[in-house]
Amino acid sequence: MTDNSDTPLLGDIRVIEVASMVLAPSACVVLADFGAEVIKVEPLQTGDLNRNWHKIHGLPVSDMAYPFQVDNRNKKSVALDLKSEAGYEVLRKLVAGADVLVTNYRIKALQRLKLEYEDIRAINPRIIYALATGFGERGEERHKPGYDTVCYWSRSAIETQVFPYEGWLSAFPYGAGDHPSGMTLFAAIMTGLYRRQRTSEGCKVSTSLLANGAWANSVMLQAQLSGARFKEKRPRDNAYNFISLHYPTRDDRLLKLSLVNSKRDWRPFCAALSRSDFLDDDRFSTDAARVENMPELIREISATFATQDIAHWQSKLEQHDVPHTIVATYEEAANDKQKAANDIVVPLDHPEYGQMRTINSPFEVSGADKIKPGAAPGLGEHTREVLVGIGYSEDEIQQLLEDDCIQQLE
Repeated sequence: MTDNSDTPLLGDIRVIEVASMVLAPSACVVLADFGAEVIKVEPLQTGDLNRNWHKIHGLPVSDMAYPFQVDNRNKKSVALDLKSEAGYEVLRKLVAGADVLVTNYRIKALQRLKLEYEDIRAINPRIIYALATGFGERGEERHKPGYDTVCYWSRSAIETQVFPYEGWLSAFPYGAGDHPSGMTLFAAIMTGLYRRQRTSEGCKVSTSLLANGAWANSVMLQAQLSGARFKEKRPRDNAYNFISLHYPTRDDRLLKLSLVNSKRDWRPFCAALSRSDFLDDDRFSTDAARVENMPELIREISATFATQDIAHWQSKLEQHDVPHTIVATYEEAANDKQKAANDIVVPLDHPEYGQMRTINSPFEVSGADKIKPGAAPGLGEHTREVLVGIGYSEDEIQQLLEDDCIQQLE
């Protein structure tokens, strides 16, 4: 990490974020991590809905708006009434001096607010206009509300693949489809900036949760498109293969295997389990035999794992270089030494909550240190600062405040 005073990789890029929740803001936080100035334009009073979504019943309980923090660090917040003429004029001036505008507002809202690509390009022809949608920009469903739980997980058929045989237990974690989709949006923005460097012209880039869900499950969808025959779903004890199942240990932990190369891993696996008898057992000694007798093999392996605690099996499997992992609790996942060693979990000095840690964006660039993580901004925290920077006088700012066109955090 580098101090904020150092010159960062994207330090000459100004981004206007007119977005809410997770998908678009998560792309912008990566831009901010590498030093871009990200000005987050929020509605008066409420701001980004994600400021309060940590209060949803069922999520981890905290006074801190932790979903908002992870996707909005190192940004500047400007609170504007974009429906007002004066508020929209502020946005026009921001856009005129910006490199990128990012939005995930619904298409009808963009039309009402004069925030479509043609509107923005008329103000700044060199701008990269980045649009994220739920269902895409065309087709009958383009105006539908879209969230990752629907567009990414369900419509991609990923849920069909992972839906437990016995019945569904819980939803996917908050933002688990939005964040990988946000990385796609980030890639699109950087591609657009590269195109502008080559052509001196701005452009529109876009992605959708629907497209990202399909891409995430593209191998299985390609199977369908290629006419492959899908097998019926089976319960765990009658699974088609033992190589990627979860196995309970004596201390009630879950061990996950991933023996992708079963020909290479079969002998080391038997050695790790101290089950050399498998090698000479006609039921299990060959791949074909194991397929024929898979339920029996799964029972034998399950019974063996149940005889020892997780620490024993981790040691044995590591000794024999067998691909595996423990199914981590959130406490273990957050305090993973391997994550700390690779700057995946990094320090955060929060002015209100003190010394804590946060999740880093998921890639590095050699010779280009990231900005030190800071607190997510309060609603309208930087309104006055940003307006002064684009030429507004104190008297003009005061008038905008009195007319309820802007909001400044006091």
